Amino acid sequence: MKSVKSLNKVLGMIMVCALATVSQAALVGGQNWADSVVSYTSAIQSYGGTLMTPATEFWPLGSSDADQTGNMHAWDFVGGDLDYVAGWRGGNVDQELVVGFNEPLQDIAGDDLVIRMYCGSKASATVYVSETNNNDWVQVGTIIGQSMQVPGKPGFLYDAAFDFDGLTSSDVSYVKVHRETTGSGTGMFFDSFASVPEPMTMILLGLGGICLRKKK
Repeated sequence: MKSVKSLNKVLGMIMVCALATVSQAALVGGQNWADSVVSYTSAIQSYGGTLMTPATEFWPLGSSDADQTGNMHAWDFVGGDLDYVAGWRGGNVDQELVVGFNEPLQDIAGDDLVIRMYCGSKASATVYVSETNNNDWVQVGTIIGQSMQVPGKPGFLYDAAFDFDGLTSSDVSYVKVHRETTGSGTGMFFDSFASVPEPMTMILLGLGGICLRKKK
């Protein structure tokens, strides 16, 4: 019994420290979320067609918040989903969006960046990262839609993951998505940009939940 109490106490202290760290910058739930919109082209807009302005640059920042119903179908507005996304529609050419991280993204084992977004069935975009400025870009991958699949299924969000895998020499402070196709079915809308959850943080959060259930 004492050992269980001691374990709970230790875990509690660890959780307090973890949560204290999480409260800094844009670290939430073990993930580092984009803090700022650095630049964007003229036709960047919400799904409903409202152009993004300095007052609405929060749309693709912070934690994922478009899917309030939790079913990864972003446009269930009657059910409570929010139109907090930023991207482009089919007819807008040469569009791109650049976001910044106050706490740079690290090149860890496995995937390093995850973008939650909607991708049209004929859409295509290139994803770039930059270490210390938004000029020297390195391509880390592409996002390509497919008919009636995710990404590409109408209205459904998708988590696109990218591995820096030695492509960068230091931590990443900027992420850019650049449009490659135009026309019907090539729209893209971005809900959030973040690091992949750290395994140890997720383990600690899981253990904390188990301990709380046992305590009840």
